Amino acid sequence: MKPTCLVSDVPLIVVTDIHDAPNADLCLSKGQSLATRLSLADLCDLPNLSGEALHHRLFQEDGMTRAMNSLRDIIANQPFLIGLGYSAGGTALWKAVQAGAPLSGLICVSSTRLRDEAPLSIPTKVYFGDNDPGRPSESWLATVPTSADLLPNAAHAFYAETDHLVRTQVASEIAATVALWSAP
Repeated sequence: MKPTCLVSDVPLIVVTDIHDAPNADLCLSKGQSLATRLSLADLCDLPNLSGEALHHRLFQEDGMTRAMNSLRDIIANQPFLIGLGYSAGGTALWKAVQAGAPLSGLICVSSTRLRDEAPLSIPTKVYFGDNDPGRPSESWLATVPTSADLLPNAAHAFYAETDHLVRTQVASEIAATVALWSAP
């Protein structure tokens, strides 16, 4: 069943991380209109792969290209979407937009591989924990995304921690961002 949207009628496409996290109950977009939730393993056509094996396939082999192409094809058939990606899921969405996927906006959470990416022509918002050693440089954060937040006392996978103190704040900000980007 499609959840009732609390702030916007614009659906989200959510791409999880290499561990298929966060689960639907912990997703920072809970309560938003959801078009679809996708796993990186499924996007790579390797549904039984996860963790470090999936990470290796994504970044050392052809997995990211496969995920990006799958996303581009899925997004091309949907009229108006905002993307939300966790870790490597955000990187896959970013690359899909670079390859022509027509997202209206993109929110990335702990997508450390973005540190090598150029700006997109759509609104982008990124979140990184200040305790995440892989986060992009201050220079990248200040120049590439439209908006960047560095979260205090947060590690890379804070989004999958049930009781992390910044979860409520980030979920509220995501809802506000989606509403802003959805306004006529």
